[in-house]
Amino acid sequence: MQKKGGLIINADDWGMSGIFNDGILELVKRGVVTSVTVMIKEKHLEPEKILFFQEISVGLHLDLKRNASLKEAEAQIGKFIRVFGKKPSHLDGHQHCHLSLNNLPLILKVAKKYNLSVRSRFLEDRKTIQKEKVKTPDNFISWHPARSELLVERLLDIKNEFVTELVCHPGYFDKNCGYPYNQERKKELKFLKSVPFGRILNNFNLKNYYEL
Repeated sequence: MQKKGGLIINADDWGMSGIFNDGILELVKRGVVTSVTVMIKEKHLEPEKILFFQEISVGLHLDLKRNASLKEAEAQIGKFIRVFGKKPSHLDGHQHCHLSLNNLPLILKVAKKYNLSVRSRFLEDRKTIQKEKVKTPDNFISWHPARSELLVERLLDIKNEFVTELVCHPGYFDKNCGYPYNQERKKELKFLKSVPFGRILNNFNLKNYYEL
């Protein structure tokens, strides 16, 4: 029997909008989303909703300036622990802020302190993270719903020995949210719920960040 590659499907931006949260929850219930990252500085944290699903990993979607301080990163981790009652499974960043030249050394320091995995985006990031003995997936895929065919191509091209993270931003349109990536969330949700995407998932062992 051919070995299947591992796939973590992580939904970013939990907490930005209750309506976005609803879309994420739909995919968690379907077993499509296996991991979620929380924007701990936002208002719609709803910990009881996401902690109900113990089979997924719940990480921290850091919201930092490109020249952040160690104190700010630690403060967001501390708030996550207070609100969710446990440490995050892993760290990533809004618009990949955790990977800036200034921030990555700080993030690796706190990741080692709390024994947390860290999202990598490019090979250079991955090498830096792995050099510090911090866990990270072998591969990273982001996508836009207007280019879903490219996502399919990339998923089908993954080598079986890899654990890949696919990042998504599903949800429903929230007229009260001013963040520009809003209308597209419903399109992501529709595609990730689709039968063709479900067939693609049959090629993978779905994992979460705890299983790295």
